[in-house]
Amino acid sequence: MVMIAAIFGISSANLGLLFIVGFIVGDFFLHHTSWTQVGWRRNEGFLEHVGKVRLPLLIEYGLLFLLTVKIPMVTKALTAQLLIPFLPLKTGFKVAAALYVLLTGVLVYFWTQTVPVLIRPVFTWVSTNPPAKATVPLQHYEWVIIFVAIVIAAVRMLLQGMTAFRSEVGKPLEELERELRDLPPVRSLGDRINPWFSTAAAALWSVLMIAGIYKSFIDPVLIGALIFVLLAVRKQLIPVPFGVWAKWMDKIPLLLRLVIGFILIKIIASAILENMLRSTNTFRPLLLMTALSMIIIFLLTPQLPIVRPKEGEPSK
Repeated sequence: MVMIAAIFGISSANLGLLFIVGFIVGDFFLHHTSWTQVGWRRNEGFLEHVGKVRLPLLIEYGLLFLLTVKIPMVTKALTAQLLIPFLPLKTGFKVAAALYVLLTGVLVYFWTQTVPVLIRPVFTWVSTNPPAKATVPLQHYEWVIIFVAIVIAAVRMLLQGMTAFRSEVGKPLEELERELRDLPPVRSLGDRINPWFSTAAAALWSVLMIAGIYKSFIDPVLIGALIFVLLAVRKQLIPVPFGVWAKWMDKIPLLLRLVIGFILIKIIASAILENMLRSTNTFRPLLLMTALSMIIIFLLTPQLPIVRPKEGEPSK
């Protein structure tokens, strides 16, 4: 199933979204029909079932959403930022296509490494251990998934190149883009929601997604507070004067900043994480490293202040 999800998602984020929506409907409502069963026990109550079964299912769907939707979108966004103006158009596209394929492979690799840990609540919250069929394919055959993702990404770039450099193929798409640009702007649903509410919702969702590494109830409280503050600062709900630091960071391509952040995180993890894991049988060192990684990435990707136009000036 993961392989099919990767094929749909890497081919198109829209196809990936349709796939995950269909999977959620079938799994959440048609496969899990009982609303009282918890593990092998029955009639444990509706609330216990929701807390121990339905919430972990949301984690499963969220992890699958990362593969089928988020990875294609992030890869495309990072690749689009690296413009090479001095190269001919076709050469620049080939470089961007190669980078897109490489990024796809890297992000899918990271996904395969994190899922076996983050998927644990689906099983541990109903007092069972993760079965081999849930973890072995990702732990021993992750390169098959990565290879398939790379191949699909390469095919996608090949098809996009055909539409970009063959006028008879790309003309209908250009006409569609022109019509879309002429339409009046539409305010997104996210812009209609109170920013404090959306920030709290994003923090709660992030807390749920990494529930597989918690030791006690204090862990989600602390990491949730950190995520909420970082998101609020990024949305400028909490004003923090970054000075020229934000402007300096904005001049560096986002992909390069993320690479720098990964190198820093890797160095720190190699220095302290291995020793910490040897001294405990919990995932708390991973949680601490996750918090530190969030702070590092946040400092490398600060949000520039919003410059509001003066009265009478057109907005940019």
